[in-house]
Amino acid sequence: MQFSEAWLRSLIAPSPQLETKELADRLTMLGLEVDAIVPAGKVDRRVIVAGVISVSPVGGDASVQQCSVAVGAGARPLNVLCGAPNLRRGMKAVLAQAGAEIRSGRVESRKIRGLVSEAVLVSEAEIGLGEQSDMIIELESSARPGEALQDALGLDDVCISLDLTPDRGDCLGLIGIARDLSASLGSQLALPGLRAPNAEIEDQVSIKLESPEACASFHAAVARDLDTDCVSPAWLRERLRRSGLRSIHPVVDITNYVMLELGRPLHAFDLARVQGGIVVRNGREGERVTLLDGRELALDSKTLVVCDHCGPMALAGIMGDALSGVNCSTRDVVIECAWFNPLLLGRTARRLGIQTDASSRFERGVDPSFSRAAVDRARQLLVEVCAAKLGPVASAVSEAHLPQPKTIRLRQAQVQRLIGQDIEPGFVENSLSRLGFELDPLEPGVWLAGVPSHRFDVEAEADLVEEVARLHGFSNVPEVPSQGIRSVSRAVRSPRSVREFVAALGYQEVVSFSFLPRDALQEFGEATDPVSLLNPMSSDQAVMRNSLIPGLMRTLVTNLSRQQSRVRIFELGRVFLARNAKLASQPLRVAGLHYGGRALESWEADNSTVDFFDLKGDVERILGYCGCEKASWLRISEHFCHPGRAAKMEIDGRRVGMVGELHPNAARAMGIDSTVCFFELDLDLISRRKLGRYREPSRFPRVRRDLAILVERQVPVSEIEEVAWSEGSDTLCGLNVFDVYEGKGVDVSDKSVAIRLTFKAQGRTLTDEEVAQQVDQILDRLRVRIGARLRGI
Repeated sequence: MQFSEAWLRSLIAPSPQLETKELADRLTMLGLEVDAIVPAGKVDRRVIVAGVISVSPVGGDASVQQCSVAVGAGARPLNVLCGAPNLRRGMKAVLAQAGAEIRSGRVESRKIRGLVSEAVLVSEAEIGLGEQSDMIIELESSARPGEALQDALGLDDVCISLDLTPDRGDCLGLIGIARDLSASLGSQLALPGLRAPNAEIEDQVSIKLESPEACASFHAAVARDLDTDCVSPAWLRERLRRSGLRSIHPVVDITNYVMLELGRPLHAFDLARVQGGIVVRNGREGERVTLLDGRELALDSKTLVVCDHCGPMALAGIMGDALSGVNCSTRDVVIECAWFNPLLLGRTARRLGIQTDASSRFERGVDPSFSRAAVDRARQLLVEVCAAKLGPVASAVSEAHLPQPKTIRLRQAQVQRLIGQDIEPGFVENSLSRLGFELDPLEPGVWLAGVPSHRFDVEAEADLVEEVARLHGFSNVPEVPSQGIRSVSRAVRSPRSVREFVAALGYQEVVSFSFLPRDALQEFGEATDPVSLLNPMSSDQAVMRNSLIPGLMRTLVTNLSRQQSRVRIFELGRVFLARNAKLASQPLRVAGLHYGGRALESWEADNSTVDFFDLKGDVERILGYCGCEKASWLRISEHFCHPGRAAKMEIDGRRVGMVGELHPNAARAMGIDSTVCFFELDLDLISRRKLGRYREPSRFPRVRRDLAILVERQVPVSEIEEVAWSEGSDTLCGLNVFDVYEGKGVDVSDKSVAIRLTFKAQGRTLTDEEVAQQVDQILDRLRVRIGARLRGI
């Protein structure tokens, strides 16, 4: 939301005695975050107001006219040559005197067709106040010749941009921002003159609501005999420009102005193109509409449209039809303002991929009680700007489908508990009343608050407390440590503790976008269809990530381009998995990446390059920290992983993650000249496992047995470990693979695996016979399950 500071100040009485920065800080602390402050305009002070005294063609050629202009009391009139089509005697224009700097350069007196032009009558484009370049600027008749344009238009103003949260749709109009600011300052809201103009004619349009659940109220009025030669006054054009909108046509400018002022979108139809009355209904199969931006759409039964008796004239609440729009020859119009269901309209806008100023307001919710007032405000301006003759306002309202008034019970004790500070009851009542809430005391310290129709975001008692806190000032709330005792379960690892543990392993945390280009997921993501966005901001943010690895790879490339020789990063966040092209789940994952040396370069450190087993060790530490001591490691062949250097982890038959090295081809394609290793773990699965309970260490000695067994080469070591653990009794407390050998003395189809078994009893010393019996049982099971045999036998 962008607006003029001077316009905002005009809606508050008395006008705030605050510097611009103080006013911006006040808005931000009210929850209306100021995103930018830019000057409204800077024009050379030798650009002034001029009054056109006389106009005459040069040599019978009407394309160039000679005029005499007044430039202030006591100054002689200047002779100026100009070819603008809107130049006429008696108008107030803008003149750049000799020596003034404009966009085309420095203004000098010069000869044109043998006549001297002492200055230049300028357009908006020539002084940077707009895009119009074919007509000179016309000012109000009250403008004083000789006055600097900087002062005449108040260009010492600034434009303020707010970054509003989606729930504050009421502040998409200046009146909503002014309401909050005036309540904070203890001032009054200076509403514009919202009077209903008298009707001069009896012309009226009929209105029929065929879909009241989607459009519950519709107000419209006829305005005839518009002055087709009129232009929007400078004050109107300037307020639109400073709000980021350009002047188009007086009627369109008026509807945009009321939208910015009151937050209520309006639309104008050319009355000559409206056949019969107005009908608001759902579209029908086979109907088509050509929008104002030139797009042609096929309608269906899910799309709400505003129609006449011949067909659609607008996508309701989104955009009008090109054929029924106003133009330079329009003399009669219908001005309408409606209330559309925010949920239904938002769905339509997203489905069609159309976002407009009107739809962004309607889908956040607009004040249903202000529709008639918005039409009256537009009618008032049509009389002032276009000299229109007005008909009465026609209305169609379905009260049952409009938002119903809400009341919320508010307790003083809850205000103090949530804010953490004693707040006087009088301040609570005064604050909420200034914001438009109606408070009815039920008992001492308890009120029944009526929520105003413009505050559709207020749903619960906590929302009312937040309103009190906003006016009290968040900066005035003391920082008091919580006195409550929070019970924290230590049976499982929290995401925060896992984050801290991974950081302790030497990884630096990064945060990447949840949206990625489709090709990034095809290169490094999971082999599933990603969740696609219907209306992405760019092609680089077309799909939602189904893996954290693509984001880490993009971060790596960015770091390598900045000459980083060692990158060790991780991310903890959610991924988005699809099923049947719809979002199915959002699991929480942790992923890490390591590039470069095992350690920072040092005369005493190991400067060799990281490999698969380094990351495998880190993953085992993370799994052990989460209570997953006995995960199965199985080889996988992902297209982006190095063959034979990638594995997945399974617990109880469920995949919980993977670890691997980047495939050399993929590395070369990205310009990476060294090994890249990465892992990804499903935190929802590994962190929910129960942690082991503390047991007093045994005071009795451990017994170790080393075995060298022969198995076929394709048998994974993880299967040997799984069989051994499953057969071992409670006294088996450790299993470690310390050697794998292939070569001389071993058949080419086999490999030798050396494992160390550790046995321990809690309350006694194990005998050799007990240990030997358990070893034999493990060997028997290995022989039956995977065909293992002792080496040398």
